[in-house]
Formats: sequence, C-alpha cells, structure tokens
Amino acid sequence: MYHSAVVGGLSVGYNMVGKKLMKMKPADLGRLDVEDSAKLVRTVALALWTQDMLVNQGIIPANIIHTT
Repeated sequence: MYHSAVVGGLSVGYNMVGKKLMKMKPADLGRLDVEDSAKLVRTVALALWTQDMLVNQGIIPANIIHTT
C-alpha cells in the first residue's frame, strides 16, 4: 500500500509537470497505442527511479511496516 501510494503520487506529479511545463498531454488509457504506452512506461519508470533515489538518500523510508 505504501509503495503504491508513493509511486502513484510521483506518477501523478510527473504527469502534472509534463502537462503544465512541456505542454504534453498525458497517456490516454482508453486506447494505449505505442505513443501512449511509451508515455506511461516513462512516467512510471521516472517515479520508480525517484523513489529509489529518495530511499537511498534517507528522505523517505523504504517500508513503513517494521517486522522483527
């Protein structure tokens, strides 16, 4: 749940930045042709990379459930 919330939030953020700054339209999930698939993969890959960097720098925890 935590992982999906982080990745989902980052993906939405990257879509908003792409839409506002680069005048890029988000992927249309209804048709998913090659262009839309590439946009979706790029957005999720950037979100996963950002999450890894934030975890490695200690800004966010890797997991909020601590099992002992």
